[in-house]
Amino acid sequence: MSRKPTDVEQGLKLAEKCLHEGYFDDTIQLCSEIIKIKASNADAYYYMGLAIYRLGQLPLAIAHLETAIEFDSTRTDFLCALGEILENSGLTKEAESQYRKALIIDRNITKALIKLGTLLLNRGQYKLGTNALEKALNLEPKNIDAIIPLIDAKNKMGQIIDALNLNLLATSIAPLQERVWNSLANIHMELEDWKNAGTEFKKALVLAPHHSGPWSNIGFVYMNYGNFVSARRCFNLSIRVRSDVGNAYCGLAELSYHENKLAESLKNSEIAIKIDPMDYHYQSRRALQLLATGNLTDGWNLRDARLMLDHRIEHRQRPPRWDGSPLKEKTLLITAEEGIGDELFFASCINDAISECKQCFIECDPRLLELYKRSFPAAIVGATERTGSRFKPVQSYDWLPKTPPIDFSIESGSLFKFFRPNWKHFGNRQPYLKPNTNLQIFWREFFAKTLPGLKVGFCWRSKYHDGFRKYHYANLLDWAPVLNAPSCSFISLQYGEEWEEEIHKLPSALNSKITILENADLSNDFETICAVASCLDLIICPSSTVSWIGGALGVPTWVTHLQPNWTKLGTNSFPGFPSMESFPKEIFDPWVTCFDPIRTRLDNYAKYFLHQDR
Repeated sequence: MSRKPTDVEQGLKLAEKCLHEGYFDDTIQLCSEIIKIKASNADAYYYMGLAIYRLGQLPLAIAHLETAIEFDSTRTDFLCALGEILENSGLTKEAESQYRKALIIDRNITKALIKLGTLLLNRGQYKLGTNALEKALNLEPKNIDAIIPLIDAKNKMGQIIDALNLNLLATSIAPLQERVWNSLANIHMELEDWKNAGTEFKKALVLAPHHSGPWSNIGFVYMNYGNFVSARRCFNLSIRVRSDVGNAYCGLAELSYHENKLAESLKNSEIAIKIDPMDYHYQSRRALQLLATGNLTDGWNLRDARLMLDHRIEHRQRPPRWDGSPLKEKTLLITAEEGIGDELFFASCINDAISECKQCFIECDPRLLELYKRSFPAAIVGATERTGSRFKPVQSYDWLPKTPPIDFSIESGSLFKFFRPNWKHFGNRQPYLKPNTNLQIFWREFFAKTLPGLKVGFCWRSKYHDGFRKYHYANLLDWAPVLNAPSCSFISLQYGEEWEEEIHKLPSALNSKITILENADLSNDFETICAVASCLDLIICPSSTVSWIGGALGVPTWVTHLQPNWTKLGTNSFPGFPSMESFPKEIFDPWVTCFDPIRTRLDNYAKYFLHQDR
């Protein structure tokens, strides 16, 4: 631009226009001429600083904004702009200071509240961050820039219904913004509402077909429905749009894992982590892939990434985390995490911990309290005190002694890292759960009186069996070859809801072969569950809570499962659980792949036991 401004006010208007239209060099030239006319013009330094910032010269932009503020320190727009540039330069403390200065001048500056709130959220200060954003939203109820980070904050705080309602508001305010549909779809995925999630991801894709995010997100929806061909196509399209985003590679890694192509799975998860080394979801998924190949060292180490996920358990006032240092004369708390089946699986290391420390404290699901007290008499056992929600659970430790304080704590899911670091630590493992003796006597006598032949306990699914989980569990009718085995009495160990209806819907020739234990609560009464299981000759079940009960009791347990199963640690068995046997299949293979060999084994097993009885 060759024309020089002769009037400062007109020159500033022209500079602002050039800035907004993206003519940054012209903006700088105009502002330079204005400064020659009036060296103390704060607006000229402000516009020039913004233009320099847009050109990527952050230190110089900061200097110009600071000069503008020297000339007029009351301008909140100057302070907010400087804060934004400082924040993008990694100087978050300095940025926070500028936002707060703006709010001292005017506490109702929406932009400053949004910038400050978002900065605090990124720092993990969720309460302060949400307070700032909620105040901004009260001032401007339809400000989408306040709503979007507040949605993310509510989600990370476990307030998922609040996040959902905010997101629905966002879609009504800004229905043409791809990000609001992506965000809403992600919430529906967490709520396992895959139908709505798929619809919303497709809306995002229509609005922004040039973005990689919607493509990979739709890929995950397809994968949940078992449509691996379409899922892979979407992940590859996402990479074609943008190859430096890890989500699509994470999706390809998951697909390959479920297809039992572990080398390919590890290749893609490695790429995902290289792209985003601080994504803990990618790391936690890769950990299972590594363990499935038998790479214990890297797998156990990387599995700690689960402790950094958004919906991780918040352990309030827990003792310092144990790092594997010697435990002699030290006290150790083992904290509960994940589901009850996981607790039982990881409990195989508890006796190792007890033998190494001065005193062991065990936190467990309340349903396991009496069982654990009896099984680990040298330890002090307390029931989990859990509040919050499943999206942000909180566990407290008021039951622990205050004096002297406990030296260390470790999550039950991290015990294997320290007590099963290599294969030599898996040998000579014995059953570690001890059932109630009186209940054992009762059930043993009951079975002897009422059930002839081989006593076989079985269940066919887990408590949750919808969505992708359904691929892990056979329909009850698929069990017909097993249930028709002669010389066997089948006892249902199924838990959860509506399972009795599933039995009653079977043809009478099959449901008549299944004994339902009336008045036995197989979902919550683990005293009865373990006593019953300990009296059985055999358990047949998918990989579930029941399988780990069988393994922990030392009862012969045949496990149907998909390949790979990371708990097998790259072997053909379940290391540390000698009574458990594997009957695997590929994800899309028919269930006869498992049940035909089980039936053959069962016939021989029954003959052997009947011969022994004679």
